[in-house]
Amino acid sequence: MCPYCGHDYRVPIYNYPQQETLSSGMRALLYIISFLIPIAGIILGIVYYVKPDPEMKRVGRNCMIIAVLVWVIIALIYVAVFALVVSVSNIFSMLSGTISA
Repeated sequence: MCPYCGHDYRVPIYNYPQQETLSSGMRALLYIISFLIPIAGIILGIVYYVKPDPEMKRVGRNCMIIAVLVWVIIALIYVAVFALVVSVSNIFSMLSGTISA
């Protein structure tokens, strides 16, 4: 400390943490996991979305979007398969009714 002006010249001991960055390979891995295992994508998305870094927030948001889109696509496929099974069943029941009569 300067005895004349009172300015503190001491160097702080605290080491500031390095800012985390995600490589493009890591981002791709997170997106693939979000696509293959949607519940893991939601969890990873929340974990990365709450971090203060805007890049991490973007990755977290993208993981959650991918996971939700996969769930929507799976639901649409289930509805389409159910409709197909019902229509094929109706066709077979109509054909069997006309043949036996």
